[in-house]
Amino acid sequence: MTPATSTFWELRDVRLDGDRQPRLWVDHLEIGDGHTAILGPSGAGKTSLLNLLVAYEHTDLGQVHCHIPRSGTRLPLFWVPSDGGLWPQASVAEHLRSVLPPESSPDRTGILLEMFDLVERTDARPAELSAGESSRLSTARGLAAGARVLVADEPLVHVDPARLACYWSEMIEDCHRENTSLIFSTHAPEQALRHADRVIGLCEGRMIADGNTQELYRTPPSREAAECLGPVNWFTAEQALAWELATEETEFGIRPRDLLVIPDESGPVEVVSSREVGATRETRLRLLSNQASRTVTHLADTPAPVEHQRIRLKRRNV
Repeated sequence: MTPATSTFWELRDVRLDGDRQPRLWVDHLEIGDGHTAILGPSGAGKTSLLNLLVAYEHTDLGQVHCHIPRSGTRLPLFWVPSDGGLWPQASVAEHLRSVLPPESSPDRTGILLEMFDLVERTDARPAELSAGESSRLSTARGLAAGARVLVADEPLVHVDPARLACYWSEMIEDCHRENTSLIFSTHAPEQALRHADRVIGLCEGRMIADGNTQELYRTPPSREAAECLGPVNWFTAEQALAWELATEETEFGIRPRDLLVIPDESGPVEVVSSREVGATRETRLRLLSNQASRTVTHLADTPAPVEHQRIRLKRRNV
């Protein structure tokens, strides 16, 4: 477990029950300052964990202790729920003005409206907004509150992909400027890799990963943890030996950027097929010793392997 620099929450022996099995079961977890991503597929327990942090739900077993320090009139915590939690009677501008701290700059509302392209929707009510506009407004309101910690459940989830990276950058930069710690859930590994110092991976209500984002990406402790952070070529100890990627029994994952497919007339592997998928390439291979086959994902920055070509797999810098 990654220790928190300043611990805001501590969870011990926590269980949150579901219909047939616990929605969340955490033995011990500490969350502190910085930017933390709660990562996992739908149903992994991300919303359940955030609901406990903001006390929207309470545990069926165990304890959640909150230690967010108070500083003057600054709110210790603000929550952006998965449905946005917008107020039907309030305009876009009123959503922001109503949560602004007394010491806020007079032009703070205007700045946030511009950041999230809501200037032309200033007087609109939630019923008049698109799903993307609603997502942007709920995120802008979270930032407007100026809390010490912002907890956001899949923020900006409905935003047009063409503008998504821009709005995420605005949110992250604003958190840095305002010294706001961000705890956010997402099912998208790229958001965690870009914006989180720390990742907590969940699957079926249990933690499968917890640590520094880049360390978990480079050296994941398990296949589950590796796949949580995106595409990986995972080799069991037996496969690593058979495919001549190791000289001793050990299992590991190789990210697409670190897997080399090298033409070699004496290589142990034959190419079955290969196709380019954006910046990566998916190549189907056959192991000549026992005819076992698998698909590997690697960068598409070298000449494409051709059918029946003999090759050798190698880990970059190994």
